[in-house]
Amino acid sequence: MKNIKPMIELIEFTDPYCTWCWGSEPILRRIQETYGEQVSLRFVMGGLTDNADQVRDPANGIGGSDWKRQIAAHWVDASNRHGMPVDISQFAEKVAPKSTYPANIAYEAAKLQDPILADRYLRRLREAAATESRSIHLAEVQADIAEDVGLDRVRFITDLTGPARQAFADDQRLCHQYGAHGFPTFLIRANGREQLMRGYNRFPTFAAVFDSLVGEPLEKQRITISEEAVLGFINKYGSAATREVVEVFGVSAAEADGILHQLVSKGQIEARAAGTGILYRAILSGEYCDPITGECL
Repeated sequence: MKNIKPMIELIEFTDPYCTWCWGSEPILRRIQETYGEQVSLRFVMGGLTDNADQVRDPANGIGGSDWKRQIAAHWVDASNRHGMPVDISQFAEKVAPKSTYPANIAYEAAKLQDPILADRYLRRLREAAATESRSIHLAEVQADIAEDVGLDRVRFITDLTGPARQAFADDQRLCHQYGAHGFPTFLIRANGREQLMRGYNRFPTFAAVFDSLVGEPLEKQRITISEEAVLGFINKYGSAATREVVEVFGVSAAEADGILHQLVSKGQIEARAAGTGILYRAILSGEYCDPITGECL
């Protein structure tokens, strides 16, 4: 599906540390693979908390001075439900962040420089926090990841301490405008109409809302699984967890793992332990592939 004017605008109000946003990545990838350019995806940073000591989330058992242990338990419980891997070792260390705001501002700095690479950067922030236990609230780590995805490090650091802060404040105002206080929250727009979806939602729910707002079923790309297709999928996005292959290709975890293991054994992708699971990475020579078109630079 090429050169199609987007019929749907999908906005995710989010935070790089949000575990249910991480858990929504397979759904977003299925949306991108199924609808292609018919759906445009945009991220708005909300900021989970500026001080973890003050967080009160009784529904998830979080609140008070023991927040590190509580959040670690919440991540594991969420991982068991949404299927994406998590590494909670950072919560046993002093480096665990009290504020998630710096990571949000880092995304804004990336977006000021290159909106397309910024989305790849956000994905890497999520991976670094969720599966690598990296301190993405630290400027040095943020800049390292920015450089890894192809952003200019010097400009990134300059924007990080300047206009990115204002961009984050603007995003927070939009979150408040729509009452997006929990993440993820999704805003879907089409035909001058819009609908808000709160929390984690499965693909059929999104599909139903898309069709309702447009007034007719959107065209869907037929997706079939093969080693070649899975390799192309991972090369396109740069990485994937088993859950993402399961969601996008509509297969069992056993079938997905079988193909992924074959690709690893052939040296076509890399496998890296990621806490409660495995993250598979593309083996590419520094090229960037657009997640919508699949074209590589």
